[in-house]
Amino acid sequence: MKEVASLVDEIIQGKGYVLIPEVLSAEQAQEARSLVLKLAQEERQQGKLLIDGDKERLYGLIYKGEIFELMVQHPTIIEIIETILGNDMTLGGFSAHILNPGATNMGVHVDYPYWTMKPPFPTYPIMEVQVIWMVEDFKEENGAPLFTPGSQKLCSPPDSVYFSKTAEKVTGKAGSVVVSHGLCWHDTSVNATEKPRVSILGNYGPKFVRPLEDPLHDVRQEVLERATPKLKQLLGYEFKSALFKDIQRIRSQG
Repeated sequence: MKEVASLVDEIIQGKGYVLIPEVLSAEQAQEARSLVLKLAQEERQQGKLLIDGDKERLYGLIYKGEIFELMVQHPTIIEIIETILGNDMTLGGFSAHILNPGATNMGVHVDYPYWTMKPPFPTYPIMEVQVIWMVEDFKEENGAPLFTPGSQKLCSPPDSVYFSKTAEKVTGKAGSVVVSHGLCWHDTSVNATEKPRVSILGNYGPKFVRPLEDPLHDVRQEVLERATPKLKQLLGYEFKSALFKDIQRIRSQG
């Protein structure tokens, strides 16, 4: 892997994103993909899965498989993010995104919390870093993400016309990771294959930014009990431990 400083510079001052190969083994990537599809099928039957046309989103991953616990705090990725956001950064979200066959573009966007703010967006402090885990090969035809290089330096909402002319498709092997600045314009592309394409998305932010997703979603006490100090930090455990205890107390009574 390149030096962390070089990767961070590319994210902040360069293209706005980097592709890091082989962060997971092929076997780990396959395990994560298979588990996402299994869980999605279960939640679809229960009416819990978030469905938007040909796209589906699965939340609460950290509590649904040890492979996800490994991914969310992977030291290779955490080192890069902490260099950008600081050692006390927290997790804003960690979910799976499924592009089913025929799924079209999601729509060009910047990431949370920028899309909740009025432009021009602040250059500093950086308020979000996104991680896209490729748990299968991302190819030209199966919905690989699109990024406009350098757009994070514009500090503005996306211009769809300019994006259509400048966006680059990012492909890679299973186990690879894309780390990007939250201001870098991006979108999914069309899944023109006959198989669902799965990614896992991590959203990381400074401690003062309210998380995008609910860290209590589908919480499981056994995961909290074995959580590393780093995972507890990512979950904001020092602030939410009383809530976790209340959930456990209610469940024990119920």
